[in-house]
Amino acid sequence: MDQLTAVLNEADLYAIASPSAFETSESFEVVLDNHEQAVHVHLNLDETLSSVASLRTTNHYVERNRTYPVTVDVETPQTEISGRLKIATGYGAEVAYTTVTVRPPEEETRQVAVDDSLSKPTTTEPTEPTLVDRLEALTDAGPAGFSAPVIVVGLLALGLSTAVAASIGSTAVLAGSLVVLLGVVASLAVSAQSDDASVE
Repeated sequence: MDQLTAVLNEADLYAIASPSAFETSESFEVVLDNHEQAVHVHLNLDETLSSVASLRTTNHYVERNRTYPVTVDVETPQTEISGRLKIATGYGAEVAYTTVTVRPPEEETRQVAVDDSLSKPTTTEPTEPTLVDRLEALTDAGPAGFSAPVIVVGLLALGLSTAVAASIGSTAVLAGSLVVLLGVVASLAVSAQSDDASVE
């Protein structure tokens, strides 16, 4: 607990030596340090200081060569407040004032606990490419630089003709399918040659 010390009767009878200013953020003690004969001491808080601080008793009797602590209860303010503490001896023969500033407690630094798992890099297991992915890759690049439209049309025509031939069992249709297949192969070859020529 913070302490504000007021020295009594050191220089002269009823003399008071107290600090001109005092700061705190919590309840504190006014320590009445008497150096000579016994004395009556009156403590008082002005209106401003009384808004956040209070004395349990205001009149105190301090014996000769004794130290007497007086507690001042403080409520934590939202903003800084300053007021005056009055110290009087000899029934008002001597008076001293101390400006008391009550400050809000400083904000404590809060540390956020970080889960260890958050610091580990996340890894994604590789997945098998689907049939759609393989067809997209084939149409994007094409083998040996073949044209994507030619590949797509050829595959569709070949699949359709083969399905029809198998369903009706026609030799003529099967022969037609072979012709389509040869056409697709020829188209791919022409496309590859044209791509090679453009690169050169």
